[in-house]
Amino acid sequence: MSTVNMKEIQTEQELKEVLEFCYNILGTNNMELYGYDAWHKRFEEGLQPLVYAMKDEKIVSAILGRAENQDSLVIGFVACHENYRKQGITKTLLSYFEDLARKKGFKYITLGSEEDAFYEKCGYQVIFQIHDQNIFQKIL
Repeated sequence: MSTVNMKEIQTEQELKEVLEFCYNILGTNNMELYGYDAWHKRFEEGLQPLVYAMKDEKIVSAILGRAENQDSLVIGFVACHENYRKQGITKTLLSYFEDLARKKGFKYITLGSEEDAFYEKCGYQVIFQIHDQNIFQKIL
């Protein structure tokens, strides 16, 4: 059984590959906030965690965060290849993401999702609802 490696994006090439992976799974909505240029600017700043998981030399999961302010981190993308779901990979990657966020000085993480059970299992709580979506938050 091959191992899963958790990595923080270090190069522009990694950023391009991870974004292509995310767009293939999640689509390309809100390109102003989540397009390549916006993510590239965040990557250059180096303030927010941009992480992914590799298995069998392929990207299998990714979580990209964007700083809302110095205390608050918003998860913009969570993507996992369908063949690698329900194996704990994204849950482990989320823990890695949270550790990096904590080290970078963030106090809490917020995200919006229609997928409730996964985030609740990871310690996130619904703080409100908007547009048929739950907004989750976790204090770090």
